[in-house]
Amino acid sequence: MDRFIRLSDDERRRYFVQTAEQMRLSPQIIEKDFWVCWTLRELFALPNIGSMLIFKGGTSLSKAYRLIERFSEDVDVSLDRAGLGFGDESSNPESDISGKERKRRIDRIKAACQNKISNELRPMMIKAIGAALGDAQGWSLTIDEGDPDRQTLLYAYPSSLPEKTGAYIRPAVKVEMGARSDHWPSDQVRIMPYVVERFPAAFEAPDFIVKVLTAERTFWEKATLLHAEYHRPPDKEIPLRLSRHYYDTSRLILSGIGEKATDHPELLQRVVEHKKVFFPSGWAHYEEAIQGKLRLTPHPGRIRQLEEDYDKMREMFFAERPAFAELLRILEEWETHFNQGAIR
Repeated sequence: MDRFIRLSDDERRRYFVQTAEQMRLSPQIIEKDFWVCWTLRELFALPNIGSMLIFKGGTSLSKAYRLIERFSEDVDVSLDRAGLGFGDESSNPESDISGKERKRRIDRIKAACQNKISNELRPMMIKAIGAALGDAQGWSLTIDEGDPDRQTLLYAYPSSLPEKTGAYIRPAVKVEMGARSDHWPSDQVRIMPYVVERFPAAFEAPDFIVKVLTAERTFWEKATLLHAEYHRPPDKEIPLRLSRHYYDTSRLILSGIGEKATDHPELLQRVVEHKKVFFPSGWAHYEEAIQGKLRLTPHPGRIRQLEEDYDKMREMFFAERPAFAELLRILEEWETHFNQGAIR
């Protein structure tokens, strides 16, 4: 892919535009997909750091497993806590300890992760980007000021497309990181940009392999997130783009991943226990994220707001997107069957 990024802006633009026409997407999405993939490749190739990483979240469902038909512009990557020096019992927040001690250990993990990103990972990525881009201008790799934990990088890539006023697609890859996530179970999966699929001859190395959280684990991660959102207090605003999780979970159900996930009830329990420790919430009701009480559908008072949020994301879908009401029907049907024991 490095040979491709050294092409002139006009040459790269032609590839992005032709791919966009074939896929009936905007050229901005095709270009950003390329840089998302390139950024992932560079991250996982970092000496002594790449082996600590795992790719997860909605982008992994799209790029690694091809289970959802929407473009996810952010990259969710987690660092292994053991690689930060938190692999033994004395530093494990999941040990049988007081809440105060658990918070202290999690704060230490966060500080170590911040240090790793700021003082090692970011400088190494800047060097790798500079070596690949040569004299190219118009790029930067910064700590995202919008992340209070300072564990998110923003890679503003050198776009070859004209700037689109008010565009939903920003010419920057957001790499959200942290060290609180569980890395089990995982797969090794090949990833390839859309432009490479259409024009493989233009690339000397068409794909690459990354470690990815399994789709079954991601299903339970999203299911428990939706469960927590059902219980969100009315006075707490829902996050932007929350509707994507309802879409993703419904697609995982339709693809059979939801049913496969129920073959591993211990995985749901592990996700719940992990969230109780690392993502505690006084209102999430994680203890009720069990068969018989799990909630996937939103609270009725939130549906209109979620529909509006979903409508704003229409540019991100590859195919004709299902109506939000259809997503809710799929989720409600699966929720009912699961809670009644019709699904294992």
